[in-house]
Amino acid sequence: MYPIQLNLTHKSVVIVGGGNIAWRKFTKLKDEAMQIKVVSPTFNDAFLNETWGTHIPLIQKRYERGDLNGADLIIIATDDAVVNQQVRDDAASTQWVNHTGDRTQSDFYNSLDIEHQGMKISISSEGQSIQHTKAYAAKIKAFLATLEEDNDE
Repeated sequence: MYPIQLNLTHKSVVIVGGGNIAWRKFTKLKDEAMQIKVVSPTFNDAFLNETWGTHIPLIQKRYERGDLNGADLIIIATDDAVVNQQVRDDAASTQWVNHTGDRTQSDFYNSLDIEHQGMKISISSEGQSIQHTKAYAAKIKAFLATLEEDNDE
């Protein structure tokens, strides 16, 4: 994998899924200057208890091929293997896909970003384990805090 950060300004993102993983991906994207839509027959309480305005549609229906039209980036985040595979199969070769349930079918993985004193440090397990990524990120944050303490002396 080639580590990069993407400028998604004026890009179109489709998230297929309405559960916890879809929510986690959504919260990282919702404030960016992009078009985003979320498609799912059901949404968890986090989606339903927030107000997003009309600029971010939550489309409550089963996935259909046309839902990917115009998407630059697609996030597959359902617990339905058949739907996940259908989305992957329907995606065009020019669309970047993150399949949260099968890293071998992903074109990219997300990283966890740590911001510290004007620096951004990205850490990733290449889609293997968000738990390990979070654990290592906590250790890095703790280490960076010790550097601050050393500078204060």
